[in-house]
Amino acid sequence: MRQLLPFCIGAENYALELFDVQEIVENVAIYPFPGAPVTVAGAIGFHGRIVPVVDLARLLGDREASLGQRLIVLTNAHGPVALGVSRVLPVLKLDAPREQLPDGESVNPFVSRYLYWENDMITVFNLKTLHSQLELLCGSTGV
Repeated sequence: MRQLLPFCIGAENYALELFDVQEIVENVAIYPFPGAPVTVAGAIGFHGRIVPVVDLARLLGDREASLGQRLIVLTNAHGPVALGVSRVLPVLKLDAPREQLPDGESVNPFVSRYLYWENDMITVFNLKTLHSQLELLCGSTGV
């Protein structure tokens, strides 16, 4: 069984594999990060660590979408990072969804694959692209 955490960025729906998610935090203060790119909303205190918050709407070019009250904290090899999204939805438990990779011409680099389940299409967010973009953005600003 596959477990996904769906979330919204503006009007677009995405999902993450649940094993990539450490925690969802809400109503936490986001502190500005001087000199950070506009896609970095700031930082939060998380279990004794300073964790950067990425504004996914800005990273994806949607300037009208706003951060909601919940942040998705990811676990990864580089340390935790929090994703600012518009909304977080309840976890989906999928049995044997049909899977499709994006085609080469209309590829959104932030889409790793599509899952089809019960007549719904679920867009799985590409964390590898996210980490690559963060390294580029933060490396160029020294953050």
